[in-house]
Amino acid sequence: MSAKTFDIGRAENQDDLNAIGAFRYRCYLSEGMIAPHDGACFLDEYDDLATSQVFRVRSQDSIVGTIRLHVLTKEHPKSATMSAFSDILMPKIDAGMTMIDGARFAVEPGLGALRLSIARQTLRLYATVGKEHAVNYGVAAVADDRVEFYRRLYGFDQLSDPRRYGGLNKKLVLMGVDL
Repeated sequence: MSAKTFDIGRAENQDDLNAIGAFRYRCYLSEGMIAPHDGACFLDEYDDLATSQVFRVRSQDSIVGTIRLHVLTKEHPKSATMSAFSDILMPKIDAGMTMIDGARFAVEPGLGALRLSIARQTLRLYATVGKEHAVNYGVAAVADDRVEFYRRLYGFDQLSDPRRYGGLNKKLVLMGVDL
């Protein structure tokens, strides 16, 4: 698998979203982030927002990465991250910031050494969409064990202690970066 084999696209219909939900389910289940449940699909109400952009990265006809992006403004402040961290994020929105929220990020767990490459490829979407929308601040809710990854590779700062987030078994930390 190499960068030449990546096909990056946005979920265009319910079938695409269901395939991404099934992929997320496998990834989040393997990391202990969710409990097993009927349907083997991990979608939520934020996937259906008009402001939601759900992307997938494919290689050799398989999904290997996904991320959901929201551009948060005064007119459209709704996202799962905003729900969990509104006390930190709403003052920034009220002050006129435009933010990009990367959520439901997942990378195929069985890729071994290629996993970091796929993570970087998937997270490039964050920067691309941020530039398209003239975003000046980025946020992500991440597990404690990923804080250093976001800090070291992408320059994020920790903005909160761990909190409950979107039905996950593990608490997440809010991270932010000035774009």
